[in-house]
Amino acid sequence: MWFKNLRLYRLTEAFNTTADELNERLSAHTFSPCGKLDLKRQGFVPPLGRHSELLVHAIPGYIMVALKKQEKILPGGVIREALEEKIQHISEQEGRRVTRKERDGLKDELIFELLPKAFVKNATDFAYIATTQNYIVVNAGSAGRAEDLLSALREALGTLPCVPVKPKAPATQILTRWLLDMPERGFELGEECELTAAKDERIVRCKKQDLTADEVLNHIHSGMVVSKLAFNWKEIVSGVMEDDLAIKRLRFGDEIKDKADDSHPETAAEQFDTEFAVMTLEIKSFIEALEQAFDFEA
Repeated sequence: MWFKNLRLYRLTEAFNTTADELNERLSAHTFSPCGKLDLKRQGFVPPLGRHSELLVHAIPGYIMVALKKQEKILPGGVIREALEEKIQHISEQEGRRVTRKERDGLKDELIFELLPKAFVKNATDFAYIATTQNYIVVNAGSAGRAEDLLSALREALGTLPCVPVKPKAPATQILTRWLLDMPERGFELGEECELTAAKDERIVRCKKQDLTADEVLNHIHSGMVVSKLAFNWKEIVSGVMEDDLAIKRLRFGDEIKDKADDSHPETAAEQFDTEFAVMTLEIKSFIEALEQAFDFEA
């Protein structure tokens, strides 16, 4: 159950809802599959999957939730081709030009006809609420998907006052300094970064390179800044940090995963529970290091 992305939000008020209360609130917002004419649907599902019916999974200080999305896939090319055929047929049979308004109506009709036959795409995003730290940690690859999950939580609870964490100084400034002066507080440089230039919108991507080499640093001396940076923190977690402090391609060190395996869980539920406990403990320390390195706004 290891997170592969990390988006961090600060709760601006204490989270006083218990796991049982949250489970009850989410029960009115559970996932149900798309009907024939639905383009997409979303709702909460048990984090433990088929191993539990509970919509939350809790350990002391942490409550996990999972939001499932289902979306019908209608390729734009298929719609365009069917629409052009229909327009051509009308033009030939009725000897007239199809207006823009009529074209839009025909397109809506086609989507309505094709929806029952469309492919279905499923995706589930996980998040946990660190009730003692006043954070929400979301495992989502994009800010939009993270916001969808938080919005669904907010709808179920009625309120969820939280904001993305934000450093007092621009993150690009700090990441650029790391490349020039080497990072601190247990952080080490990886072998990948992205550099951007605000003036001319240049982007330089470096992969599998020594980031302290002159050929990389010369870009910074020319005025570019670091917008993405691969890192390793104490051999515990590694990934790519972006300029909004989102972490992608998050990986946990082998020793951390071995720690979870050492308990020898006998069931999938026990395995999930153990990994969740180990993961949240390590991420707690990682967040504290991020707070010190980036000096988050209150």
